[in-house]
Amino acid sequence: MGSGDHGYHSVVAVAAPSLWSAFTARAELLGAAVMRTSSQETAASLLLETAPTYVCTRSAAQRFPRIAQPTRTAHRSEAEVVAASPFAVAETGSVALNEPADDRGRCFLAERLWLLVPEGSLVATLDQALQRIAELIRQGAHHPLLMSGPSRTADIERVLTIGVHGPRAVVIVVVGGA
Repeated sequence: MGSGDHGYHSVVAVAAPSLWSAFTARAELLGAAVMRTSSQETAASLLLETAPTYVCTRSAAQRFPRIAQPTRTAHRSEAEVVAASPFAVAETGSVALNEPADDRGRCFLAERLWLLVPEGSLVATLDQALQRIAELIRQGAHHPLLMSGPSRTADIERVLTIGVHGPRAVVIVVVGGA
């Protein structure tokens, strides 16, 4: 040990990024856009400004009543579909989707799928997410799933195609105060 060396190294504390920051980084790597709003009202303004012809699934209308107006409830396939996500997963950048069959179909046929996630519903790990999915199934959910970005597939020649098996674009809106 040299002069002044007391046998230990200084440790610099590095603040871990917040879970929402980790989620956002991973979701964006997968091709999703992530936006944060302070309330249902600001989320509704964002949607009306960006996608004025959006329609909501029944679960989105129930969970976020200020966003879904009666004339904006989905009755057929639409280009801009808004659905409610019960939770998001920081580790993978995924969001849960738990819709009945007809609304689930609308989500997969949408050109752009808007997923509303309550700010307080983020889980850290995939293990926690799978526990939440098991709970949804125990509560009667038939087809809960985790969605990670827009649909992507590649053919034998390795040509990437987006939007063949699901939405071409996914926008995740984290709703504060929800």
